Amino acid sequence: MPLYRQIVNDLKRKIIDGELPEHSPLPSERTVATLHSVSRMTARRALEAIEAEGLAYSKDRTGRFVSPKRLDYNVSSMESFIAGAAKKGIQIEMELLESKQSVARAEHAKVLCVPVGTALFENTRLFRRQGHATFLETETIIAARCTGLLPDTAPQTVEFQQKQRYAALGHTADIVIRMRALDPVESEKLGLMPYQPGIEQEQLVRDRSGEVFCHCCQIWRGEIAQFSARAILNQ
Repeated sequence: MPLYRQIVNDLKRKIIDGELPEHSPLPSERTVATLHSVSRMTARRALEAIEAEGLAYSKDRTGRFVSPKRLDYNVSSMESFIAGAAKKGIQIEMELLESKQSVARAEHAKVLCVPVGTALFENTRLFRRQGHATFLETETIIAARCTGLLPDTAPQTVEFQQKQRYAALGHTADIVIRMRALDPVESEKLGLMPYQPGIEQEQLVRDRSGEVFCHCCQIWRGEIAQFSARAILNQ
């Protein structure tokens, strides 16, 4: 087995056993090289492999840190992500960063199937787990379809926001999940270096008639997200 893989396995064992707890710093390249009597290049390769497997993340040029346990998001569930997490004893905090009224530009008009200039509500929220940023969400809603959802810059509870979003109007959602690089603004809000890989979940929410009324885009820290779904094989 290559030397760098031996180092990777040693670090993985320490992470799994809790010797290196969540958000604790990984040893530096110099420390790893000295401890295992290898070159700095080999040490760097091992640490990069740990990060590539989602077991560590880089932060603000200060080094690599142990990733928290992945959050499982069952996208086929009728239950909201926050409610599902709470049942597992995982508390998610939400901060409303921006809430405003706007009008549909060309890209929103195309996605929501409305004319350019249609009135919209836009909300941007940051979700945290134990104080650590987890994902950023931007939600765009056709104002005429949700007249009760008024922009409000005052602090709101997670429960209040979820009751608004998961009202009876929503019936189905088209979901696309893809990997992409975090832009500088997203990286700053999520506490990561720019252009690190993230996982984007895009939803088009439809009513019972099949008409789209909401476009929601979440960008997750790549080392935290784990999406699952249940498929119906026979009816």
